[in-house]
Order: sequence, then C-alpha cells, then structure tokens
Amino acid sequence: MDTKTFWTNKYIRKQSVAIVQINLGNMCNQSCNHCHVAASPSGNKYMDRETAQNVMQQLAGSAIRHIEFTGGAPELNPNLKWFVRELVQHNKTITVRTNLAVLDMPEHASYFELYRNCRVKLIASLPCYLRENVDRQRGTGVYDKSISVLKKLNALGYGTNGLSLDLVYNPSGDFLPPQQKMLQLDYTQFLKEHYGIIFNSVIPITNAPIGRFKEILRQEKKLNHYRNLLKKSYNPATVDKLMCKTLLSLDYQGYMYDCDFNLALGKRLRGYEHVRFWEVDFASFATEITFGEHCYACTAGHGSSCHGALINVDEAGEVKKTFASVRTGETKTIHFPVTGSGPGALLSVSALSWQSEGKYCFV
Repeated sequence: MDTKTFWTNKYIRKQSVAIVQINLGNMCNQSCNHCHVAASPSGNKYMDRETAQNVMQQLAGSAIRHIEFTGGAPELNPNLKWFVRELVQHNKTITVRTNLAVLDMPEHASYFELYRNCRVKLIASLPCYLRENVDRQRGTGVYDKSISVLKKLNALGYGTNGLSLDLVYNPSGDFLPPQQKMLQLDYTQFLKEHYGIIFNSVIPITNAPIGRFKEILRQEKKLNHYRNLLKKSYNPATVDKLMCKTLLSLDYQGYMYDCDFNLALGKRLRGYEHVRFWEVDFASFATEITFGEHCYACTAGHGSSCHGALINVDEAGEVKKTFASVRTGETKTIHFPVTGSGPGALLSVSALSWQSEGKYCFV
C-alpha cells in the first residue's frame, strides 16, 4: 500500500497570518448533510463574551486586517453584533459566512441593517441554484427562504451597489465541483432569469470527507471511492496557494487551528496546542502546518479554499492543445481538463470525443 502523501518529507510552514477566521460555535438553525462541523440547533459549543473580548483585544492590537466569522450559524451568537461594531472601529475588513436562511428568522432581521451599515462582506451558502438540490442538502423549505433573503440583500445594495455578496457551491455527492467559471455562468443566468437576483462571485468548495459528510459517504459505501478520487485528483500546483498558509482559525474557546477542517477534527495548531489566540506574540509566531488525508480536498483539481478555486484553468491541470484541420490546415487551440495528475494523466472524455470526429488532429 502506498502511504506517501503530498506533504511527505516536506516542511510546509504558515507564512504569515492575513486572515483570522473565528468559529463562534456549532449552533445552527439547520443540519446540512455536508456540514463538516456537524452543526445543528442542538449545538452546544458557544463562544462567550469573555472569550470574545480577549480575542478582540488581540485583534485590535494586531496588523491582521481581515476577520471572518463562521459557525454553525454565526448570527445565532449575539457576540457577533458586538464583534462587528468593535472591528469597524479598528478599520478591520469583516466577512460573515452566512447560511442565509437564518436571516429569514424574524428575531435576526436586525442583521440586515448592521451588515449594510458596517459594510460587512457576506459569503452566503447556496449549494446549488436549483430548489431540489438545496432542499435535499439543507432541509425542505430552505431554498425558498434563501431566495427571499437574497432579494432583501439585493435591495440593500448587496451584489448591486458596492456591497460584496458571494455564493458558496458545495457538491451534493462524491464528486468534485465543476470549474468556477462554469458555475458562475450557470448561477448568474438562472438566478437573474428566475428571481432577478444579482451577486458577485460563486465560490466552489470541495467537501472534505469528515464530519457529517463522512458519515453519509460511509452509509452509502462511497467513502473509499471519494477518498481515492481526491487523492487521484491531487494537483501539485495548488500547494503553494493553500489557504492554510495565511489563515488562522479560532474555535469558540480561542484555541487555534490551521483551518476550519482541522478545527472540526480537533487538530490544534502545532506547537500551540495549549495556547489561546490572545496569548500569542505574533512578532515571533511560527508553526508548521498540520496535514492529514482530508487535505486532499483542498489540493484536488483546481484546488479549494474558503474563497474559491486556488488556481486558474491553465494551472489547474487543464491543458491547451492545438489542433489543425485535416482538410484546410486551420488551427484551433482548445482547453481540456485532465483526469488525475502526473505523467499518466488522461485528457477528459470531452477531449477524446472531440478528437474522434476526425476533423482535427493534434499539431
């Protein structure tokens, strides 16, 4: 059995901290079947005010400008409002990763005005633009609630008037996300045509085989297949751009992780396992990144991160091939995706089918 991994015999360090991602806990109004932190309405991990104040004190005195909030549903923790107001005073860039449907709850309607007034960037989970797929992953009725919230956000200027609104796509099964550009076109056309909704970007995120998603794969006897797919699709061009090199993830107690996946697995920051965020001297901060089999989710195909694909089409294991017409000599350059990696990688079926028409041949 081949036990070699992409991080074998490599010393991959965190370069600098550009983003702090704060997980406020695993309480959520939903129980999505792809959730890696297994968040739900019964979630019992919850950042309290004392911890929030300690985190805020460290952030206020640091040069780190980009702060993100996630969960669970971060809006279910009232400390989020306090955090946003405090961070604005310190000129920090704030992003909230919202599931949208939580904002449809009357008791959380005040977030609309807060987000707009503080110019909070929203990264909103909408794992597909089709109702059937969203409700299957997230629960019956979630799609309609999400669409309603998106319309309200558009009316406030999100996606339309300088306020940033991105949508997150998650695969619904044991496969990789399509190209980001293709998703962008599909989401844009469908949501505009059917609902008049406008947004900025689509962020495809590859599901890691951990948490609730892992259990579903195991029940469907697809876990080994999916793990093999991720490893087979490994693209070495992604490693230099991994988000964990510049991101620091905090849990509800203030402990640190390389990413939210490691947080879900309880793999604390190497060398700082018993140190909380506010106890760190960032002037001498240095740590080696902790990797595991789940990390292939971020290195497969185009790569994956909390902000989308890591590399563009040409870098991502896709190839340009120039063809010449057998009859006229006319040349044509086409991009084709590659299956797998390394010297044994194959052109996709679409490329082979196109060749088989007999009209063109490789130059």
